[in-house]
Amino acid sequence: MNIRKHPFLCVLCAGIILLHSCKSAPENRHLVSVSILPQKYFVERIAGDYVQVNVMVPPGMNPATCDLSTAQLKKLYDSYLCFAIGCLPFETAHLFPVLEKRKDIRLVNHSEGIPLLSGTCSHAHHNGSHSHAGTDPHIWLSPKIAARMAATVFHTLAGQYPAEEETFRHNYNALAREIDSIAMRADKALADKQGRTFLIYHPALTYFAADYGLRQISIEEDGKEPNPAHLRGIIDLAQEEGIRLVFIQNQFDINNAQAVAREIGGEAIAIDPLAENWTQEMTRLIDILKAKL
Repeated sequence: MNIRKHPFLCVLCAGIILLHSCKSAPENRHLVSVSILPQKYFVERIAGDYVQVNVMVPPGMNPATCDLSTAQLKKLYDSYLCFAIGCLPFETAHLFPVLEKRKDIRLVNHSEGIPLLSGTCSHAHHNGSHSHAGTDPHIWLSPKIAARMAATVFHTLAGQYPAEEETFRHNYNALAREIDSIAMRADKALADKQGRTFLIYHPALTYFAADYGLRQISIEEDGKEPNPAHLRGIIDLAQEEGIRLVFIQNQFDINNAQAVAREIGGEAIAIDPLAENWTQEMTRLIDILKAKL
């Protein structure tokens, strides 16, 4: 049938095409998936609004216990790239098994080539080649490692979208200078703090502490809620050594940490290792350590 002879059909077809294009426009943006919000920060600082970022661990969720929703899986399947930390519990349990079946989605592992620290952070999840038993995954909280992560994001995005390389490079250079300024701020603020000790409920600052000669003691015991004997040992140690600073995180139970702080006459201060604005949270962390440690 020749639709040109039927004006109503012409209008109907044109309307359908226009409606479809309007609905599809947002979905046609370049979609990139990341595991956590700090990675979203790095990607968006470099790529601007050229890409849309899908975060697998939403705000307020715990990467040790969260699962993947149907909506997240759909966005993951529509992604060209996926930036993973590489050793988060939800990645080994949920994300990597999905990606192993979708070889068309390029996986970029930010832990690759980085010596992973065991410390007191125990995340033992065995799953084939992605097993990192007992390692601390919080690599992004080290400014030195964050600089490597940002460089990886730039080179990956520039390779994926070469027409945008110069824009990405300009944005990356600005971010790299910002990360360098954070590292220098920490060097200066913590120069006389080496050997000092702080308590933390969930040991997220292993890499940061290693970079600046600090000592982290975890209230959490082997990734689990501490028993009374463990708490008593933490309190006794803190009283013996005069430890007063206790960090808590909203993704975890804070009651035990607050109880320890009261027992030792210390101060419980909330930090957010998963905050999206990496620069702002790192600046705040450094300032707290300078003033309280």
